[in-house]
Amino acid sequence: MAVQTPQSAVEQWQISRRRFLAGVAAAGLASFTRTMFSMPAKPAGWSGLPPRPDQKPLDFSELADAFDSYVMDPAHGVNLRDKTGRQYFASALETTDEGGLTCYGPVAMGKELRGSGLDELARSLKAYFSEPYGLFLDGPGKTLCEYWYLMNVNSLAFALIQTRFAHDPEWLARVERSAACLREMAHQIGYDFNDQGYDYAAGKPFTLQNVYRQPDAVGGYSYVMLLAWKITGKEYCLAEAKTAIDRYTAFQRNPWYEIPSGAMAVLAAARLEAMGYPVNTRKALGFVLDAKIGLMATGKWGSVPVDGLMAGFCTEPPGQAYSMESMVTFPYLMPALRFRPDLAGEVARYALNAAANLRWFYPEYLPRENQSRPDLTPSVPYERLNREAHGKTPYAEGDFAGHRSVYGGAYVMWLDKMVKPLGHPWLLQWDLTRTNFLDRGVPPTFLYYNPFSTAKSITVEAAGQVRDLARDRILPAHQGRVELKLGPEEARVIEIRH
Repeated sequence: MAVQTPQSAVEQWQISRRRFLAGVAAAGLASFTRTMFSMPAKPAGWSGLPPRPDQKPLDFSELADAFDSYVMDPAHGVNLRDKTGRQYFASALETTDEGGLTCYGPVAMGKELRGSGLDELARSLKAYFSEPYGLFLDGPGKTLCEYWYLMNVNSLAFALIQTRFAHDPEWLARVERSAACLREMAHQIGYDFNDQGYDYAAGKPFTLQNVYRQPDAVGGYSYVMLLAWKITGKEYCLAEAKTAIDRYTAFQRNPWYEIPSGAMAVLAAARLEAMGYPVNTRKALGFVLDAKIGLMATGKWGSVPVDGLMAGFCTEPPGQAYSMESMVTFPYLMPALRFRPDLAGEVARYALNAAANLRWFYPEYLPRENQSRPDLTPSVPYERLNREAHGKTPYAEGDFAGHRSVYGGAYVMWLDKMVKPLGHPWLLQWDLTRTNFLDRGVPPTFLYYNPFSTAKSITVEAAGQVRDLARDRILPAHQGRVELKLGPEEARVIEIRH
């Protein structure tokens, strides 16, 4: 469908995010005057999150098992093949359309983290690498890509290569080609991502509507280039990562367009800072945990707490949260704490609330009348949660492609391996190394958080040296165990060296 320039903010929001993306390739690339991206003059920073959510954190192991079993069964119409026999996944339950690397990547990495992997990963992943343009794009044969998609899919592809093909020259060459192509693009645009995306066939940026400009993609670019440096060792990649993170943290107002870019920027900033490069990681984190701008939800929608859930595009109306955006933040914020353990308190409170409130995307937790397709499997979450729709508060539904999100729900398989209950519903162990694709050989590191107003003790099983990273001290162990005392609302980052 052709996309028209909206006449009002309401009309802007009426454009479905998935419908718009599906129609980009068919739409004529209209010419728009470049305008400086601006956001309301509101301070960044999260606010209003309770130390402990009302609801218990979800059982991500159970949810991951159910998602994995359902999606991988070809009989359910999600695990599909194209005419060449290549495996791909539908983005939603009610469609058989190619979900792109945006969908394939989270599923494939979820399977890797769970220890099974996809048998045909090499063949499928190779299809998303554009030989004509020399980098990974969201779909086979694509010629243009929005900036946030571009950073997201290349970060997913690089992580899969780092995990499965780290010593394969053919795959390492693809990472190097992708990095070189991204650098060429970044230099051409002067690191100004204040457009919608890049048209590789035309060799220039494109913007169909001003509301879709994506300046925060420079933060995602920093992470992608840092990961490319870690994989290839090419020093120019490190230099690009530094330049890009400087541009990102120089924004006076939150540049948020889509949360993956900001979440990746936090990890890039923390890692570079740990290497001695001066970066304002706290500012980058403030851009992500920003309730004032409308990115992170706080409070209740009706009687339902939504603290920690994340919005979709910044141009959508207030009172909407998305399952993918609410899950994709974890894999980047958690590894950042290993390098900035002083930020653990802020991230831990966010993570505990989000881990509990993700339940509202799953049909079993809402009345049937508060959801659009309660007849579908409970294994796959809804794509969107609305503060109010169809006279119900809240109301779970989908978007253009369908109601239940495979591309978002796949991240539950990541969370399964990131978080572990400790015998008490609100006391969790977060693995800070499982999704750190930058550093695959670092010692196991964990986040512990006490959301209560009284002290709690946790037993840490450790066959090795246990170090409190924030306090930079060794903790005494007895018979392979450390008794970790957490003060009220205290978070600790603990490293175990074998």
